[in-house]
This record gives sequence, structure tokens and C-alpha cells, in this order.
Amino acid sequence: MTLSEFATFSTALSGLAVTASLIYLALQTHQSVKHTKALIHQGRVANIMEMTSMLLNPELSALMLSKNGVEPTDEAIKDVQFGAMFSRIRFSWEDTYAQYRNGLLSADSFATTKERIVFNMKQPGIRATWEREKVRGTEFTAFVDAIIAALPASAAPPS
Repeated sequence: MTLSEFATFSTALSGLAVTASLIYLALQTHQSVKHTKALIHQGRVANIMEMTSMLLNPELSALMLSKNGVEPTDEAIKDVQFGAMFSRIRFSWEDTYAQYRNGLLSADSFATTKERIVFNMKQPGIRATWEREKVRGTEFTAFVDAIIAALPASAAPPS
């Protein structure tokens, strides 16, 4: 092999190496974007969890009710607390769904969450709250509604 042939061969080889490096860099950038989105979503959920945890305190629930012109009866306080607990559950589900959809969570972990959704949607209070507060038109809502549609009729909350 002459020096000229060797130079041609090494130039071709370096071109392949550069191409492979660019492909690797593109994959790493794509993965980094997915992880950044997941961190942003988790931060959002953590913020919601922190805000709703305040409403689990009866005095803060009573304050919220009274400042919104509602008599802070024991039943009204329990309604606020139940709504806060439901929000915590719902956003936890949504976070798990988003991470699974983005390939950041295993199928086994996601299956556990799906089973929790099935169990919870058989509970009349949670089911009624879901129907009242769900955000229509989202992929997550469609996912949960499909789970609900697959439940036996006996699992529907009383009307």
C-alpha cells in the first residue's frame, strides 16, 4: 500500500468516524431532551404536591373556604381535603404516564400504576371526582377513560 492509498483510506475512515460521532451526539441530545422534560414535569408535580399538602391541614382548608365565601363546616373542610388528596393521586398517575410514554419508566412500574388506577376508579368518590375534574382532550384523560370503559358495569359508582 502506497502512502497515497493509505491517506485515502484514512480519510474515508475518519469520515465514517465523524458520521458515527454525529449520530451518537444526536442520540445523546435526544435522550437529554427527554430527561429534561421529565425533570420539568416532576418539578411541576412536586410543586402541586406541596401546594395540595397545605390543604390537608384542616385550619388551612377552613381559611381557604372562608376567604372564598364558603362556611368552613366540617363537611366542607373534608371536601377540600378529599379534593386535595385526589389531586395528589391524579398528578402522580399523570407523572407516571408521561414518564412511561417518554420511555423513561419500565413496563412493570407502569403496570403497577395502571392497577392502582383500576382499583381507585372502582371507588365512588374518586370516580365521581375524576368525572367532574378531568381535563378533556388530553392523552392522559383518554388513557384513564379507556381504563374506566373497560371496567365491569358493577364497578360504576351509583348515580
